[in-house]
Amino acid sequence: MSTPASPKSTREAILDAAVRLVRERGLGVTLEGVADEAGLSRQSVYVHFGSRTGLLIAMVQHMDESGMLHGVLQRVFDAPTALDALDAVVTVHAEYHPIAYPVARVLMAGRHDDQAMKAAWEERMASRRNLYHGVVEWLDREKLLLPQWDVETATDILWGLTSWQLWEALVVDRGWSKDDYRRHLRTVLRRTLVDRREA
Repeated sequence: MSTPASPKSTREAILDAAVRLVRERGLGVTLEGVADEAGLSRQSVYVHFGSRTGLLIAMVQHMDESGMLHGVLQRVFDAPTALDALDAVVTVHAEYHPIAYPVARVLMAGRHDDQAMKAAWEERMASRRNLYHGVVEWLDREKLLLPQWDVETATDILWGLTSWQLWEALVVDRGWSKDDYRRHLRTVLRRTLVDRREA
């Protein structure tokens, strides 16, 4: 007779099942569907996450902690120059957006009607903006930021041009490849933010 799964392994099984289902079915994922996919009862899912919203928010954290996001973000932190850091921001989005998109799409849609999803989305966007703020400050310190921009406005521009919505429009709706997105976004960011007389 097998021993019962530990709480941690049960939680991970639920999260892995939920990620699979969201990637396959998008917005229509239910606690019952996740429970079936994980081979558990709905009560087990409820005990661990409390609600569909709680499960979705935990899924985002689970994906972040899987290592992929940390690896691509580390390229920004390890960049030798501000320009390299700006290019690394492009890589973060080109590499991580296709993986996280199914879950991000659920949060984007749900944030208008669910306060917990809204809070989770806003926390992630604030974290993202903080990263960009650091990169823009670095450009400014290296005297590479175009003189018409102040740091706050340039950060907002960077935040907007790397948004999920723009990625979705270009990659999902228009069919751009990952390489197209990376190449064109790099060009746009450099031409928009960087003083090429100094670069």
